[in-house]
Amino acid sequence: MTLTEQKDSVEQCSEESCVKACPGVLEVFRNAAQQERVLNGVHKCAAILERDPDAVMLCILPQPPEDADVTINIEQTLIEAHCWENGIRVMKVDCAKKLEMLILDHTQPTDHSLNSDFSCVLVLFPKTDVIDSPAAEKEWKLIDNFFKKMLMHGVPHWHVIELPG
Repeated sequence: MTLTEQKDSVEQCSEESCVKACPGVLEVFRNAAQQERVLNGVHKCAAILERDPDAVMLCILPQPPEDADVTINIEQTLIEAHCWENGIRVMKVDCAKKLEMLILDHTQPTDHSLNSDFSCVLVLFPKTDVIDSPAAEKEWKLIDNFFKKMLMHGVPHWHVIELPG
């Protein structure tokens, strides 16, 4: 694999247990945050997953801290199972705080739809009037390619993705 291919696909961390998020995936996060297509919080995410799972492009679950309440782990396990049943991609990331900073850095200061619970984050598809747009298709392909490249390189889906920060 060339250096360019490494940067565009899956980058191994110094630790074997995690993988760095590629720039394309981070671009999807930024676009979704700017377009207010990000939901966070277990209860809000569970409601949309139950009501309209087809609206969800990606579910992001940060690793809970070791001293976290056991209910967070159980909630994430149930959400992950529901996502897999509905064909929704699940990405586990290394840190809820990094995820929060990544998303909040790209939202409008007046956006009050986000709360402080980043134990589960959903990235929604663009609204139906723009879902067939080239930008929406590009976003889906970036996510899909990232997961395909992980599989091609023998990285299982349960590996933790390292976010910048």
